[in-house]
Amino acid sequence: MAHSANSSGATLAARAATWGPGVIFALSAVGPQDFITNSIAGSTHGYSLIWLLVVAVAARYVILEASSRYVIATGESIVAGCKRVNRSLPWLLFVAPLVKRHFAGLSQALLLGVAAHVALPLPTPHSATVWSLVSWTLGFGLIYWGRYRWIERFSQGMAVFFGACLALAAILAKPQPAAVFEGIFLPSLPDNAGVYGSTLVIVAVLGGAAGSFSNLRYAAFVHEKGWRDPSHMRSQRSDLLASMFGILLMLTAIQIAAAGALRPGGLQVERVEDLAPIFGLVLGDAGRILLAAGLWSAVFNNHVGATAGYSLMLAETYHRFIRPSSAIGEQETGRGAAYLPSYRWFLAYFCLGPLYVFFTDWKPVWLVLVNSAVGVIMLPAMIMAVLRLTADKRLLGDYANGPATNAALGITLAAALYLAGQGVFELFAAR
Repeated sequence: MAHSANSSGATLAARAATWGPGVIFALSAVGPQDFITNSIAGSTHGYSLIWLLVVAVAARYVILEASSRYVIATGESIVAGCKRVNRSLPWLLFVAPLVKRHFAGLSQALLLGVAAHVALPLPTPHSATVWSLVSWTLGFGLIYWGRYRWIERFSQGMAVFFGACLALAAILAKPQPAAVFEGIFLPSLPDNAGVYGSTLVIVAVLGGAAGSFSNLRYAAFVHEKGWRDPSHMRSQRSDLLASMFGILLMLTAIQIAAAGALRPGGLQVERVEDLAPIFGLVLGDAGRILLAAGLWSAVFNNHVGATAGYSLMLAETYHRFIRPSSAIGEQETGRGAAYLPSYRWFLAYFCLGPLYVFFTDWKPVWLVLVNSAVGVIMLPAMIMAVLRLTADKRLLGDYANGPATNAALGITLAAALYLAGQGVFELFAAR
């Protein structure tokens, strides 16, 4: 009996060792922008846009599989690989996250407090601000002192909590199974309706589900995990499939909850901070608390995972290309980018920089949609880099892309270019 218990424990430990990059990436990939865009999609167009999520997540899988395969086949980080594509690409990888992540932090610092206050208000008029500072500090401490291993362990529990909140909210909304099935398997494009144009909503939903340069974070997590040779290929692919399935379920649950709870009454989501109260009008206190807890979890997970992922990439880019350092040798031999000297400086920049938002009246309304649409605009450059890198047989040998992968990446690139053009047009038209 004791032997059986020990065997079960060993099996669980072995399985846990194969988790990590995918869980962290999935939680950091589903953020407040996904709540607002998919809530708008569900409240405006019902279940008719769920199929977009399936297409976008499938495209994202192809991109992530190719970039992480490069890391495993070569042992190089994705940052080192990007230099092979174009000498200026590391600069783009350095500048773009510095700007994009800072502005994301501005809205997230506020949203953490708003969501926690809705779920559990404190007996003070400054309840939201208190919750913001407590949550933000907790996240900063986790990624500053815990580095990758603590984040990985923390993410496994948060994935269960976050998924349960969204699933229960979707069930409370009493969805129509036949309509959900039709929305998944019978693709259609809705007419222009709602506060925002249908094209902008479609582009934003695709942008959130397909990602942009943020997709390179997964390859960075794989490298940090220590999966740097072909013996880890099977574990990595299982990890990635599970994470993509999780992302699809989470995004689908948001659309289903909005379609079931908000669309029948003609309720429209216009502000991300009003998500939980609006759902509460229809689903009662249970719905309000679930959505608020889910929103807090999404923002917190994104704060932790995205900040850590970008800091890993920026630290390596800085020490490898911008100011070359001998410390990069330790990163290549196993310690990881989290131990590079600049890693914590980037964490401090991302975590402390946005706190001035508490002295402004800034509102994360239209910019949430814009941020997702901008992701689509940046997507083609990232796909092109991954395609060129992973199709090179001189580098990857037998692990280079096959015809099917090249075709899938090519189709995804063409679609991303088209959507990027549409996104630029809609952003200017929305003004």
